[in-house]
Amino acid sequence: MSYKSALFSLFLVSVSIANLSAQQAIHASAEIDTPTAYTITRGTYALSLFGYDQGGLELKAFIGLSDYIYLGVSSDIEHAIGKEPPLFNVPGVVAKVKFTDGWESFPISIAAGYDSFYIGTPGKKENSSNDLNRMMYGPFFVITKPIFLLDSEQHISGGLRVPTQPNFDPGATSYFTSFDIPLGSYFTVKGETERIYYNFGRASDWLANLGMKYTYMTRFSIEFDMMFQYDKSINRIIRVEYSDEF
Repeated sequence: MSYKSALFSLFLVSVSIANLSAQQAIHASAEIDTPTAYTITRGTYALSLFGYDQGGLELKAFIGLSDYIYLGVSSDIEHAIGKEPPLFNVPGVVAKVKFTDGWESFPISIAAGYDSFYIGTPGKKENSSNDLNRMMYGPFFVITKPIFLLDSEQHISGGLRVPTQPNFDPGATSYFTSFDIPLGSYFTVKGETERIYYNFGRASDWLANLGMKYTYMTRFSIEFDMMFQYDKSINRIIRVEYSDEF
């Protein structure tokens, strides 16, 4: 599927369900491959399993320690499905602290955290001293602003990430932006750009991602995403999420 065909297909799906009734806002803690400034509430937990290119699987699990803090782990297995030998990466920490939700007259959420980046094998960072630690981990800072159009709440986010594990690489510090648009009570369209470096001469490394999420009973969701990079094949991703409370 070409880049233009994928965009057109997503547009047709969006238009076909755009007349559904507006839903109660769901504040997702992440979009496709980038974080938002939202957390999960105290006493709840979330599980996320997604498959990416060449049979890779990543599992994330985290719990809400308060309405402003969550903590968890991320575990990644390259080639978990298929004929290639599976490659296990060292589990990493998942954490986020939300500092504020802004003011009633100007709602804006600000958060910082630590997480893995860049879904898929091209996003792995080789580590010559430890073959089992190829994931890119590091801190991030993000701002999320809700906007209100057509009797519904949408969200836009922007931030930066700095890889520190397995190797600290300040030259790989990058920026990201994202948005989500609810379409009725069940569907959400997502989009984001990431791996935007300060040196705009590296534009061929940028990623542009699109996704469609279906949520059932606010606890279970399934999501289909596509990640685009210049002159590269599309990375197709499927994600399953479940959340509940203790």
